[in-house]
Amino acid sequence: MTVTESAATVQGKRKTKVGRVVSDRMDKTIVVSVERLTRHRLYKRVIRLTTKFKAHDEANEAHIGDTVLIEESRPLSATKRWRLVQVVQRASDHGASAELELIAEEAAVSEAIHGAAHPGRVKHDAEGEAGGDEADVEPSDAAASADAAKDGDA
Repeated sequence: MTVTESAATVQGKRKTKVGRVVSDRMDKTIVVSVERLTRHRLYKRVIRLTTKFKAHDEANEAHIGDTVLIEESRPLSATKRWRLVQVVQRASDHGASAELELIAEEAAVSEAIHGAAHPGRVKHDAEGEAGGDEADVEPSDAAASADAAKDGDA
């Protein structure tokens, strides 16, 4: 095996990672955050770990929020060991629609949490109601309190 053949085989085994750009303030350098899921050693619970890599971006084409593909390379500086291969998805491509989905999902999650915390109670919107405490009153409690007020006035 010659020296050129061994270099070709090493080049084919370079690691690649997909992550989100968290900083592009440096010239020709981006900071890419890569998330991975792993099991906690003691609690056996799946946790999300984040690692930041500095990658070389020759044309300054990646911006904050973009999803990018980076590849392992030779050391380019004291901390830079990766280079940008391609921008997988721009931040503007998934910004507006994802925000609307998140708002709808947040309302559904909030309602589910309220239902689990207060079984049997109905959560009403705050619009049109004067007091916040009256929104979580059970129907049977409302009738009982109206009867008690009527007896107290008479």
